[in-house]
Formats: sequence, C-alpha cells, structure tokens
Amino acid sequence: MFAHIPFFRGRWNFLFALLAALEVSGAWAQSPGTTTADILKINNGIRPSAMGGAYTAIGDDLYSINYNPAGLSYIKATQLVMYHLDSLADIEYEYLAFGTAWGQGNVVAINLIYEHMPPIDNQNGNPPVNADDLLGSFSYAGKFGDNFRLGATVKLLKSDLAGYSATAIAGDLGAILDRLPYGVKLGLSLQNLGTSMTFDPADSTSDSLPVYIRLGIGDHQVIDGDKDLNFDVDLIKPSTQGSGLLDQGLQLGLGAEYWVFPRLFAVRAGFDLQNIGALYGGDDAFGNSTPGVANAFDNYTLGCTLTRSFDDCDLSVDIAYDPANFTTTTQDTFSFGLYFNFNQLRLL
Repeated sequence: MFAHIPFFRGRWNFLFALLAALEVSGAWAQSPGTTTADILKINNGIRPSAMGGAYTAIGDDLYSINYNPAGLSYIKATQLVMYHLDSLADIEYEYLAFGTAWGQGNVVAINLIYEHMPPIDNQNGNPPVNADDLLGSFSYAGKFGDNFRLGATVKLLKSDLAGYSATAIAGDLGAILDRLPYGVKLGLSLQNLGTSMTFDPADSTSDSLPVYIRLGIGDHQVIDGDKDLNFDVDLIKPSTQGSGLLDQGLQLGLGAEYWVFPRLFAVRAGFDLQNIGALYGGDDAFGNSTPGVANAFDNYTLGCTLTRSFDDCDLSVDIAYDPANFTTTTQDTFSFGLYFNFNQLRLL
C-alpha cells in the first residue's frame, strides 16, 4: 500500500529495480557441480563474528551488508569500516565498507572484500599456483512503514585459481520487522542468488554459488536505564549441492552483546554450530552417533568494542576472537578493525 503514497513511491521503484536485477541473475544459476566461492561462506565482519554470526535480526550497521542488507536502514548519517584478517591456512582478508544515509529513511552502501593467500605448492614439479577472490557489492536499504525495513545487495565476484579466472553476479534480499512487543525483532534474508562460475571455458562443468536462507530472532533491552543488551538467534539453511562439509545441513548461530559502559565499551559472545543433523554423519544435534564425517564446526566466539568520541565522529576498535575448532585443524584467530561513525556527515 505504501507504493501509492508519494513519499514512498520513489524508494519502491528503486527497490523494485534492484529486485528485478536479482531475479534475472538468479535465473542464470545452474544446479550441476558443487558450490564455490569460499569468500561467501565465512562470517565477514568483526562484530558479527564475535557473536557467532548471529546478525540477521539485530544488525544495524555496515556489517549488515553480509548478513541482512535491511539492517543498513538504521544508519543515520555516514559510516566507514576497515580491517585486515589473518585466517586459517595463511588466508588473509582485506575488508572495506562505506555507507551513507540518503534522503529520509534510505541508505546506500558499498563493500569490497579481497581474499588472498601465499602461492600453493603444486605436485609433480609444477610451479606454485595462486588463488584469490575479489568481491564487490552495492546495497540499498530503506524503511517502509513504521516497523518494516527492506534491503537488497548486488554483488560482483571474481575468482582466480592457477591461471584460470571466473566471475559471477549475485544478489541478496533482506527484511526486518522491528518494534515488536518486548523489544523483539525478526529478520529474514536470502543470500547469493546468482550465476554459477566456470573456470575452464573448455569444460562445461560449472560451480554454483553457496545460497543461504537466514532466519533471525533478536531482542533489545535496556539495563539500568542506559546499558544496551542485544541478543540474536539465527537459523541458517545453506545450499545442498556438492559434497563440501559446509554445504549441507542446518547451521545455528547464537550471539549476545552488552554495553558495559554506554557508548564506550561493549562485550560480545557467541556460539556457532554448523551442519546440524550431521547429513554427512558424525554426532547429530542429539548426541547420536551416525556413520560419516562429524560436524564441521562447533565452537564459541568472543569479542569487544572500545569507542572514543571526537566531535561529530565516533571511532571504535572492534576485536573478535575465534578458536576455529575444526575437525581437521585448530587455529585461534584474532581480528581487529576500525569503525568510523560520522554522526552528522551525509554525502547524498
């Protein structure tokens, strides 16, 4: 009904154009082969990572780009975030995101993520090979009504592997319903609808992108009058194509955040359980042993934020700790990032 109100008409037309682009790119997706693009499978963003990846309902900043683009609509002015991450197997990530409010209740944002690693040793005397991914995205989010928010993201992914290169176009859709009783928020997002990737033109085999359906239930409470408490529960259904451990089964993310000192210091904790039901075997969610491979990932996460205000800018240092307890390797991961929140600056 909002499309008939002049105030909303322009924003609906803009959103419908993005949705149409995503529908076309989704129609190109092919089912053969396994999923690819590992850059789309990790919990990008330091704040969400510290909360076990549970961010679909409570996300309200630039990190929402990678979980539910509707959360971008909470940005009031302009935000900038950047970080570097040293991950498993010497894989490194460079992350940059920028978003600014547009008009009344609209936000646009861009995001660049670069995944790279040292050359991979090859066998049989062949030279080492390189592998890297570059992901760029453009997002729009808006508030449509008193308690309903929508967002959409268009992505361009380029992957290079051993002299071969492949590209894909994909998109995300998200919605948030807030202002519910007792501070409850509901979030829903559909991620990575898009084209498949073909590295060798001479080979008809193509790899599909990992599609995720995320459903989140969050809550916001105020303790002692000024201390914010947020928590979120995410249920995630990945694509079921292929044979990768992380491509099957349900995933569960639990996360909480508490601002011990308002606008100064927050602590976070989360729990990430992947491959619930053990479609590949191992121990299922009830502790029953079944043949096959055990759950791929099952561990806690921790993090914090220290914020300092400078005139009209809040500068935050975000920290996340992830023990990364896989069945095959254990490597602790610390990530640090700088988050700039410009309270008055708007570029549009």
